[in-house]
Amino acid sequence: MKKLICFLLVAGSVSPAFARDSTWRLCTGVTDVFEAPTKIAVNLYEHRNGPDKRETKLTFIYGSYILQGSFDNTESDSATVKLKQGEDNYSGLVEVDYQNSTLTLNGTLDVSNKTPIKATLQCEDFGEQYGQ
Repeated sequence: MKKLICFLLVAGSVSPAFARDSTWRLCTGVTDVFEAPTKIAVNLYEHRNGPDKRETKLTFIYGSYILQGSFDNTESDSATVKLKQGEDNYSGLVEVDYQNSTLTLNGTLDVSNKTPIKATLQCEDFGEQYGQ
């Protein structure tokens, strides 16, 4: 009976349903927005998107603007993306550096008017998520 209980505990602990397979980070920093130093934030959620695929979902926050989008990061942790809400959008490069906990933006923010965005944000790790 003890062997059976030990086997069930070991078998249950290696189940793929309990695998750590995603991460959640909040990245913040100050950059020039319309020529004024402004704090911005990007919420990042990286997760499995199929058996052999990975996806990074992004939420860009600037004042009352909340722009969302995602990119396939199966091959690379950087991509040209368009984060949007209605007509408002950020369009450009997003690069995630998981080793140094940074997220780099190099593109254009269009919220009524256009402004270039070039920033490297520091990311706080909110932990790994299970079964996503």
